[in-house]
Amino acid sequence: MKSVAYLGPEGTFSHILAGRRFGERAGFVGCETIERVFDRVLAGDADLGLVPVENSSGGTVYDTVDLLIRHAGKISVREELALDIRIALLGRAGRPVRTIFSHFIQIKHLGDWLKENYPDVRLVTVESTAAAADRAAATSGAAALASPSAAAPRGLDVIEFPSGGEPVNVTSFFVIARTPGPARRPDRTALVAELHNVCGSLHKFLGPFARERVSLTRIVSRPIPGHPKTYVFYAEIEGGLGSQPVARALARAGRLAGSLTCLGTFPIGRRFRS
Repeated sequence: MKSVAYLGPEGTFSHILAGRRFGERAGFVGCETIERVFDRVLAGDADLGLVPVENSSGGTVYDTVDLLIRHAGKISVREELALDIRIALLGRAGRPVRTIFSHFIQIKHLGDWLKENYPDVRLVTVESTAAAADRAAATSGAAALASPSAAAPRGLDVIEFPSGGEPVNVTSFFVIARTPGPARRPDRTALVAELHNVCGSLHKFLGPFARERVSLTRIVSRPIPGHPKTYVFYAEIEGGLGSQPVARALARAGRLAGSLTCLGTFPIGRRFRS
C-alpha cells in the first residue's frame, strides 16, 4: 500500500485529488506546507508526494518550482494530474460576513467578484482552503472560500457559488518521489538548467530544442539565493529521453549550460472533478 503526502489538512483540494487518484486503500499524510510534503518524501516517510504546480487563473505555484530546483537530483516527477476546482463561499447562513479566509489563489481568481459583492470585508490569506474553512468555523462573522465538501464537517453552510458562469478553474499537480517511476507513456520531461551569466546564454540553450523540433511546454526563471542577478531555469519539454530528437537536443543543450539536471520523464494523467 502506497503512502501519499499531500498539502493538508483533510478537505484541501490536494486531499480530494489524492483520494480520487490513489483510492481509499492508500495511506495519506497531511502536511502543513508544500515544503513539508517534499521533506516527508525525501525522508522516506511517504512513498509519494502530491504538490500543486500551476493554477489556470493564479499561475505558477512558485513554492513547488523552487523546491524542485532545490532538490534536483534527489526528487523525480512521476506524473502530472489536474483537478477542476469548485469553490464555494462557506459560512453561517443568515449571518453578516465581516472576514473572509482564503488561499491566495482563490483571492486572485475571484478578485473582481469579491470587490463587487464583499467590498468592505477583511480578506485574510491562509495556507490552504481547508485551513480557511477551519478559521471560518472558529471565527465569529467569518466565511471561507473553500471546497463545498469542507462545509458540513465544520458546521458551516454553503452560502453561494461565486464562480458560477466563469471559465473552469483547473489546478495541475505533480506526483513526486525519490526515484523515477515505472516506464509509462513519456509525455513530458522536466529539467533544471543553470546557465552561464553571459549575454545570449538562454537563447543558445534553447536553440537545440528548436532545431530538433522539441516543444518547450513550460519555462520558469528563478533567482539563485545568495547570488544576485543570477538565475536558474525550470523547464518542461514534450517527449521522453527515449526519443532521439529529445536525446540530441538535451546533449547539445547540456554542453551550453553550467549544469543540466533531469527531474524525470512522466505521463500526463487524468483530469479529475472536485
